Parts: sequence; C-alpha cells; structure tokens
Amino acid sequence: MAAPDRPLVHVLSPRTWGEFGNYLAATRFSRALRSVLDAEVTLLEAEPILPWIGEAGAEIRTISLESPDAVVRNQRYMALMDRLQARFPEGFEAGPTPAQRADLEPLTRHLGEAAPDVVVGTKGFVARLCVAAVRLAGISTRVVSHVTNPGLLQLPLHRSRYPDLTLVGFPRAKEHLVEAAGADPERVRVVGPLVAQHDLRDFMTGASDGADTGPWGDDEGPDRPRVIIFSNRGGETYPELVRRLADRHPDIDLVFVGYGDPELARRTAALGRPHWRFHSVLSQREYFDYIRRASRSRYGLLVSKAGPNTTLEAAYFGIPVLMLESGLPMERWVPGLIDEEGLGRACATPGELFATADDWLSRPAVIEGHKKAALAFADSVLDQDAVTERIGAAVRPLLDAR
Repeated sequence: MAAPDRPLVHVLSPRTWGEFGNYLAATRFSRALRSVLDAEVTLLEAEPILPWIGEAGAEIRTISLESPDAVVRNQRYMALMDRLQARFPEGFEAGPTPAQRADLEPLTRHLGEAAPDVVVGTKGFVARLCVAAVRLAGISTRVVSHVTNPGLLQLPLHRSRYPDLTLVGFPRAKEHLVEAAGADPERVRVVGPLVAQHDLRDFMTGASDGADTGPWGDDEGPDRPRVIIFSNRGGETYPELVRRLADRHPDIDLVFVGYGDPELARRTAALGRPHWRFHSVLSQREYFDYIRRASRSRYGLLVSKAGPNTTLEAAYFGIPVLMLESGLPMERWVPGLIDEEGLGRACATPGELFATADDWLSRPAVIEGHKKAALAFADSVLDQDAVTERIGAAVRPLLDAR
C-alpha cells in the first residue's frame, strides 16, 4: 500500500498479447516512471484481473504459430480484432451496456478498491477498458494510454479519444490518433520510444540450456560476422536459414535462440556447425555477452521477425537487422522504419530472407554500412534519458492535480 502522501500509479499490461514483448515494454515504462516520479508505481498483469484477455492472448499465439503464411495470419488476426471491436465498439467507454459492464466487473472492482491516482494501459484496448471501469467505479483516477507500438493505432480496437493522456513514440502516431479517433491534440504527447535495455533480465533469468564453451566469437582473431537469430514463433523458416548458412557461410559466429522451444533448438542444432550456439533459454550473463559481442563487431547482425521492439532494441545497441515481415497488421510500419533509417532490411518472404542473408554475408561491408546508420539513429532518436524526462513531464501534471 502506498504511503498516504505518495500518489499511486498502476500500470496494467497484458502478458499474453505478443509473447512477452508488450509486458517487457510495460516493465521498461514502469521503471521509467519510478525514476522520475515521486509515486508508488505498481506493474500488474491484466490477465489475472480479466481472464478473457488471456483467452484472446492464447488465440493470438495460436494464430501466430499455426498460420501457414503471412496472408492467412493477417486474416485470422484481423478476424479476432473485429470480434473484439464488435464486443467493445467505438465510444463504448462513455456508456457501457449491461453485457460490457459484466465483462468489466472484475476490473471495475479492482480499480474501485485500489483507487490509484493514475492507471496506465500499455495497450490502447486496455486503456479503453480502464476508462470505462473508472467511470463505472465512480472514482477520480486518471487514465493514461501508453502506445508501445504505433502500428496498433491502425486498429480501431486500440484507438480512443477518451484517455486523459496518450503517450506515443513518434509524431506520425499523434497525427494519426488525432485524425482517426478525434483525440484532443493537447492530450496526446510525443515522448519518443523506450527500449528494453537491461530490463530483459526479468524475462531471461533461467540457467542457460547450452554448453558454456567460453566467450562467443573471437575478439583476437579476424572480425568475422556475428549473427544472432531469434526464432520467436518463427516456424521452420529460421532452422532452414541455419541450414543454408552452415552450407555457405560455415566460418561465421552464430547463435540461435528458439524462445521457449527446446525441441526446436535441438533440431536446429543438428543443422549447424560445432562452434555455433543453440538455446531455448539464456542466462543473463550469456544473453548480454551475445549482444555485447555482436555490437562490438563491425559485422554483427540480428535476424528475427519484424517486430518494433526488437528493431528498436537492436538499433539501440548498434546492431543492424535482417527481418521477416510477420503479416500482422500492427507491424506493417516496421519495414518502412527499417528502410527509411537504413537499419537493415525487412523481407516479405523466406526466400528473400535467405537470399539477402547470403548476399550480406558474402559482402559484409553492407552490414557495416547499416551499423553506422543504426548508431546514428540511436544517437538522435533513442536517447533514453530524454525520453524518460518527457514521460515524467507528461504524467506529473496528472498527479499534481489529484
């Protein structure tokens, strides 16, 4: 319980939507708030309060894992979003129906009992639910929508004009929210993007499942490419990439991480080279050793699906990206960012990914060029101290008015 003289802030985030990416962003955001506000900041998972959010998250995971291609994945995902939008249409926050009141009852009860001064939803949809629940509870809690991925604003489910404050990372996100949802521009603040940095320790805390064979890469030898492959619900594309790299580029340093899938990591290891590493879980020491060594190489490269958090985190560490478009609508803007800023390349098909990896590793100076662009982008856009200060400046007036 917060001290009587300290305001209370609740950050509410789904953990099952987007694997751990959204909750990771909420963790980073919560720590930013604690560093700049004299407040008790509590991060909460949405699913224990509203279990049906977890049901939707499980369906998202199934869609991602079992869709045969990007087109089908997009169709299935949009069908889910449309069902949720029909259940909670635009403007429902202002006057929930009896059915919506029943859906929101646990959240209404939670907020009524806790009575935080500010509640932050780290999905636009969650912020909309909080607006309605605050009104139903009859409390004065202010609602903040923290937009962790501007691509979500393309979906009506995540857009609203009702939160007291909406925080976005980029000016174009503010423009879209004002135009599409009729949001008051004075209540939408551009603060810049947060990246995970060392907050990843909350998610990769298990013992490594790979052999500890000493430092990865050879700092004393030739500066050969160091490739990190993150297979997060990536199907068989990334194991096939490993096989092709083993055939054509066996001398590179490579680490493959199949998130939470020991069988995938085991099968993929059989396709690789003896000096390569394969994991489904990483220790903190090992994870940051991989990132640090990839960033220190002129030819470090990160391969993954084209997610916004992964792209920004790689840029923060000065690592170019080679990515595969996911087919999910909220990630469609990421290839444009990668292309505009020179951060690497986002490929539309596995074949394009395979060909580009082969080309770049045959001409590693291409990777070095993208590294320079990533470092410049990080310096100009990803100043985390400045972003944190802007967040504090935006949220503090809500607490001062309590």
